[in-house]
Amino acid sequence: MNYQLTTQGSICILLNDNPIMFLPPEHNGTPEWREYQAWLDAGNTPLPAPPPPPPGPDYFSFWDTLLSSNVYSSIRTQSFTSLPMNTLATEFIALIGDAKAGRPNTVAIQSSINAIFGTGTFTNDDVEEFNNILTAGHLDDIYSLSIPTP
Repeated sequence: MNYQLTTQGSICILLNDNPIMFLPPEHNGTPEWREYQAWLDAGNTPLPAPPPPPPGPDYFSFWDTLLSSNVYSSIRTQSFTSLPMNTLATEFIALIGDAKAGRPNTVAIQSSINAIFGTGTFTNDDVEEFNNILTAGHLDDIYSLSIPTP
C-alpha cells in the first residue's frame, strides 16, 4: 500500500488498483483517513505530489503584451502605408480574437505570422521581441518566427 500527496493541499490518494482520494484532516472521522494516519504513524511517507502540468497557451497575455510592443508599433505603422500589410494585420487581429475566444486556428495564425514578417520590413530586434512575446504567452511551442533571408 502506498499514498501520494496531491496538489490540493493535504488531500491524499491511495495508490492501488482503484485509487481513492482522501479529504483534508478536518474530515478525519472517515475510516480511510484513520487508516492513512496509522500508515503515517508506522513511519511511512507518502509520495510527493506530481508536478503541475505546464501552462497552456495564453492568447490574452500574448495579445496584451504584443499591443504595447515595438514590433506591434512597426506593424501598425507599416499598415498605414501598405494595403497588403493592412490586410495581413487585420487578418492577424481577427485570428487572435478567435484564439482568445477558444477557437485558435493554428495553421492560419502561423501563416499570418509568416505573411506579416515576409511582407513587412523588420529588424532582428523586432523578430527577437516577437519571439519573446510568443514565449511569454506560452505559444512558442505552437508558432515560430524567423525572417527569411533574401
